[in-house]
Amino acid sequence: MLQRPQTLLLLAAFVLSLMLLTGPLSVFIVNGGEFILSHTGLRDPEGTRLDLQTWPLTVYFAVVTALTFFTMFSYRNRVRQMRLCVFLMVLAAGTTGMILFYHWMVTSTQEASATLYRWRSLIPPVNLVLLYLAFRMIRRDELLVKAYERIR
Repeated sequence: MLQRPQTLLLLAAFVLSLMLLTGPLSVFIVNGGEFILSHTGLRDPEGTRLDLQTWPLTVYFAVVTALTFFTMFSYRNRVRQMRLCVFLMVLAAGTTGMILFYHWMVTSTQEASATLYRWRSLIPPVNLVLLYLAFRMIRRDELLVKAYERIR
């Protein structure tokens, strides 16, 4: 049922995951200007792409977005929905780790003096919380259905 609270939480996680694919994750200030890190790569102020390959971020963001959308519409099978939520929580933690890895990689290769994190860098931890809350609500519904079946 699409009007359940866990579906709304999954919808919020889907929209936030979709926003990861739209803009920069952070800006690095180097003595020669600014470098912008997004899922499409590292770009200098003129807009030319630098040598850092970030296609794993693009694949990871797309997989998380697609699985969140699939999880939202698999409400008829609550056990599968719970398993997908747990898998998505692991992926959200991995996404946070990948973003931190790319931040470390850029700061070590470009010798950035300062890093300005954009709000998109906070999306994976927020998604982790939203997916955890959705998992708890799905689990509560599953336990309620089992209790009703026991009464019959």
